[in-house]
Amino acid sequence: MSVIEHTGTITNINGEIVTVEITSKSACAACHLKDGCSIFECNHRFLEIYTPTPELYQSGQTVIVTIDENRGWIAVFFAYILPLLLVLGTLVTVWNFTSNETTTAICSLIALIPYYLLLMLFKKTFAGRFSFKIKT
Repeated sequence: MSVIEHTGTITNINGEIVTVEITSKSACAACHLKDGCSIFECNHRFLEIYTPTPELYQSGQTVIVTIDENRGWIAVFFAYILPLLLVLGTLVTVWNFTSNETTTAICSLIALIPYYLLLMLFKKTFAGRFSFKIKT
């Protein structure tokens, strides 16, 4: 099984929740002119990771955060592919019944509301399934 790894820095420890900051850099991050460049190609992301042993970590420590690759693909499916299929399916269905572009567009976008409400309702289920781990 393949694992996706990112290096991050612990920014906060609150009980059994460890907050890790991951910095995503562009391909030009290794450029010798990067300090003088004004292009914003650096993204900071914060992950809240549950750990039963928070006493092993301290703020400022560099750690490796992992997630199984197949879990990443499932997350991509729920975040991007399924909503796209929902919008396209609604678009084709409403167009066949109404032949009105405005109605079709509005209904396609409105179809996303129940989808995202369901995601919010099952947020804890998804959080448990797609959790990151700190590699020891």
